Order: sequence, then C-alpha cells, then structure tokens
Amino acid sequence: MRKLLIVSGLMWLSGIICFSQTGRFPVDIYDFLENPAVFELNQEEGHTPLIPYNSTAEALAGKPEGSPYYLSLNGLWRFLYSDTPDGIPEGFHKVNYNDRKWDTIRVPSNWEMKGFGDPLFRNVSTPFRPDPPQIPREYNPTGIYRRSFILPGSWKDREIFLRMEKTASASFVWVNGNEVGYNEGGQEPAEYRITRYLRPGKNTVAVAVYKYSDGYYLEDQDYWRLSGIFDDVWLFAAPGIHIFDWFAITDLDETYTDARLDLSVTIKNYSQQPAQNFTLKSTLYDSEKRIVKSLTGEPFSVPPGGDITLNLSGTVENPLKWSAESPDLYLLAFELISQDGKILEAISGRIGFRETEIKDQVFYLNGKPVKLNGINSHMQHPVSGHTMDEATIRKDMSLLKQFNINCV
Repeated sequence: MRKLLIVSGLMWLSGIICFSQTGRFPVDIYDFLENPAVFELNQEEGHTPLIPYNSTAEALAGKPEGSPYYLSLNGLWRFLYSDTPDGIPEGFHKVNYNDRKWDTIRVPSNWEMKGFGDPLFRNVSTPFRPDPPQIPREYNPTGIYRRSFILPGSWKDREIFLRMEKTASASFVWVNGNEVGYNEGGQEPAEYRITRYLRPGKNTVAVAVYKYSDGYYLEDQDYWRLSGIFDDVWLFAAPGIHIFDWFAITDLDETYTDARLDLSVTIKNYSQQPAQNFTLKSTLYDSEKRIVKSLTGEPFSVPPGGDITLNLSGTVENPLKWSAESPDLYLLAFELISQDGKILEAISGRIGFRETEIKDQVFYLNGKPVKLNGINSHMQHPVSGHTMDEATIRKDMSLLKQFNINCV
C-alpha cells in the first residue's frame, strides 16, 4: 500500500508538471478554471512586498516613486468585456493585435463599477447553482486588458518582476505575446518573473480575467461580488543577487522592557554564477531616523540559481512598545553589500515592538489584558467598489474606534 501511494503521488505530481508544460495555455481554459489542482502557474513564492533602492537614504524615504527600479502600471488600459469567455477574440494577447476599437478602463477598478456587467450582492450563497469545481458556462463575465509601457534603460541586466496585487477571480497573463502565468485568488497578490519576455523600449502586457473559477467557491461570502484588476499593478527591477524576503520577531523580556530582535532574511541568486563574499547589514532607526541598532552578518555565498537564509539577532534596550494607543513604529533597513564594499541593493520596512499572549483565556498585549470588541468589515467603497483609497480606509478605522471597536 505504501509503494502504491508513493507511485500514485509521483504520477499525480508528474501530471501537474506535464500539464504546465503542454503549451495549452490556455487553449482549454476549463483545464485551469475547473481544476482544483491548478491555482497558480509560474508565480514567484509569496514574500514580503519590497522595492529595491540604490541607497539606504532612498529606502528610508519609503516612496516607491523614489526608486529608479519601480514602475507603476496603474492608469488607463484597453478593455473588452464579454458575458462569456466565448466572446473573447482569438490572438488578443499578441503584440500587434489591433485594440483601437476597444473601450478603456482605469486600473485598478472593478469593471461592474465602470458600467460593464452587473454588480451583484449575495450573502453566503453563490449566484449560480453550486457544483464545485464546475462553474457556469452560459454566464461567466470575462474581461481582457491590454497596455504598453517603456522599459527603463537603467533596468538593463537586472531581473524584472510583474506584481498584480488583487485580481478577481482568475487571470492569465501574457507579455509581448508570450504566456507568463496564471492565478486564482481574488484577494492575494500574484508576482511573475518576466525578464526573459521583455525587450528594450516598448513592451505589451495582456491579461484575461474571469469572474468565476473553482477558486470562487472559497470567496463565497457576505459582500458585493465584483471582478477585475482592482488593486495596484507594478513592475520592479532587482539585481541578480537580490534580497527576496525578510521578517522580524520582537521578543520582549519578562518585564516587557528590553527586546530581542531576531531577523530572518532570504537572499536569491538569479544569475548562473556563484555569488561570493557578500555581506548583509541591517540598521534599526527610530521615527526621527536616528540609529538605534546595527547588525552585520558574516560574509556569505549563494550558489547559481540558489538561495540562502541569513539570521541576525541583537538586543534592543527599552524600545517604545507598540499598542493601539501608542502605535510607535521603527524603520528597519537592509543593505546587501558586495565584496568591494558597494551597496548592491537597499530595502526598508517598518516594525513595532510588541508581544501578544493568551493566558488563562485572556488576551494580553505587552503584559496588559485587552478585551477584544470585534466586527467584520469588507473593503467596500460606494463608488469604486473594492478599490479602496487610503482616505476612506482611515475614515473607516476612525469610525470603528469611536465605537470602541479594536479588532476586525
């Protein structure tokens, strides 16, 4: 039985691998839309969102547009809507396809809020007779998007990624007519490494979005059912040796005074050459950008096409503690330094020093008991749908606080 299970598992895995290499992307879309085994294709692993900078000063400013390696694709896209996938023209993803008669739509947005299809509210039931993983064939609103961009000349010899924060509910992506990847999951990001598909100068991105997929069943909840590319779309360019991911743990001592800061950082080598004698430096700054703590690791190497996880630790004396009443945050910067001392890449993020515990069924924050008054909330705007602006989010939070709600 054990051998049978192993063989069956290998056959299933090889089937998925072969499926992704058949070149049927997406001749039969239902091989994707109704296949629970396929919910992504050619995506990068999930990680902390980050933007590369040339210097720590740029990174600490925290403005994406301040990085020469960030390019937003928000704005007007060419758009064509159909009530079914069958209404989508063949070859629309090709570079020279004539889309001049298409409509335009602003990205990010929900197409229902722009006059395409019907905005629909449901409680906890699907708007069609449920039969998972099957989805309706006679009505599955579909939208196709196209736009071009100019590749910055300074991005030469760098690795380039396309990141789509939220697209509901399933999407295929092409760059310059080349199939790039697939994603299901309307509330999660999809990131693709697109370096090999790009050319100097003008490039074209095409996206096909389907309202219903087998993943839609997981999002069957009490809210407006809306579709489209409804959050930011952007490109970033990273060096061949790249800070791919990081996270921080702040462990307060028994008196909740001093803290141990534990950092875990993943470095990737996208090149075909070993990366040798690199160094990682991390610096913690307060809100006035004064240095609080610096940590530097030992020199390290990364094999071609491989990655390595580095750990840095140190004690921070009596940091300001994060709480709802005092939401004090610190700036954390990382520098990837080459053998000759040059900063190859700098990134930054914000962290707070706090410790949460549950003792005797009581929730504690930094040693103090907290009573949780919670409510559910959806990101919903009366005009823009699920595309929310910061001002509205802040207004929502302010209203919640006025009624002593402290968790969502």
